[in-house]
Amino acid sequence: MTQACHAATAILHITCEDENTKEYLSDLDNMHKVVLETKNEGSLEKLATVLTEHQIPHKKWIEQPENIPTALATAPLRSRSPEVLEAFKKCCSLYR
Repeated sequence: MTQACHAATAILHITCEDENTKEYLSDLDNMHKVVLETKNEGSLEKLATVLTEHQIPHKKWIEQPENIPTALATAPLRSRSPEVLEAFKKCCSLYR
């Protein structure tokens, strides 16, 4: 969970000038997040590839010194394309 927090904080910093991020941060008491999990490193990499292809700002957290991808966070967005939603459905499940 710590790595997910690192990724979420990093993408907020990276996109701090983006209008969606500014809007998201303007109402701190009503922030909304969804935490999903992937089955393995391959599904995390596949999701990152789809996000890159669709120009969705995201941060893949690489744990050091192990150099292992452990988490991914997207920038705050109002909507996602059907292709991106499908990638989330294929690569992830609700974290429990």
